[in-house]
Amino acid sequence: MSQFPFPRRGPFRPRRAALALASAVGAGTLSGCAGFAAPAPVADPVKVALGASDGTRTVQAGDKLTVTAKGGVLTEVTVTDPRGRRLPGGLGDGGTVWTSSAKIAPATKYSVVARTRSDQGGVAATKESLTTARPARLNTVVLDPGPRDAVVTVDRLLTLTFEHPVTDRAAVQRRLNVTAGDRPAGSWDWATDRNGKDQVTWAPAQRWKPGTEVTLRAELDGVDSGGGRYFSGDYDLNFTISRSCTDSDPGRVCGKVHVGDPAGVLTSSVRGKDEHTTGIGDRHDG
Repeated sequence: MSQFPFPRRGPFRPRRAALALASAVGAGTLSGCAGFAAPAPVADPVKVALGASDGTRTVQAGDKLTVTAKGGVLTEVTVTDPRGRRLPGGLGDGGTVWTSSAKIAPATKYSVVARTRSDQGGVAATKESLTTARPARLNTVVLDPGPRDAVVTVDRLLTLTFEHPVTDRAAVQRRLNVTAGDRPAGSWDWATDRNGKDQVTWAPAQRWKPGTEVTLRAELDGVDSGGGRYFSGDYDLNFTISRSCTDSDPGRVCGKVHVGDPAGVLTSSVRGKDEHTTGIGDRHDG
């Protein structure tokens, strides 16, 4: 009796796929205890908004910035200016509001990164930015010694004179930093000059030492000097304290210190004996 060949079976690949699908469905059924597993809830994103601390949506220079969250809480807020400086602030209202502790500056673009956690537990980060308008009123500063005074006498004081009154002196003074070679302690003293303009003077606790290199860094850009009158730039100044000389010091070269190459020279002066004169620019001090 003839035997018929067994029918050729198809490849097992589709069957394996079916088994895999069945296994996946089975696992879902077990985890759900009955029927198909319910999909995990999708967390609604937290809505982040920027505004002013007075409740208005328009943020202007001089305002304190607020970042608010709806549908969750803020876990961290970072606000930086183009220089990378952070705007200080803190969370409140159960983590739904962040408020800056300092006023925002004019003509500045701030970058805001707000990290949030939704009511369903989802975490995310939102990036925002805002740019404030240029100030309508400005204040300016005149420095003494001036930028051309590379070397000054030992009793010369560092003074800043303002074009317009400074009513928020604390805000201005916080941005003034003086450093020297030996880092002398000192203090700022506010007064009014003979023309009625506000000025502040740095007085070292001890007399300047000859050869001391002094640096002023006044980061006043965007600072409100009072009444909405802002500074529109920073001020830098470097000078060196000269040797002190009196008329009882004949034969000495005074008023000059070696500051790299060439040496800085003060105003003309002549010292000497027996008709022999010595100009202060004739030689370098070691």
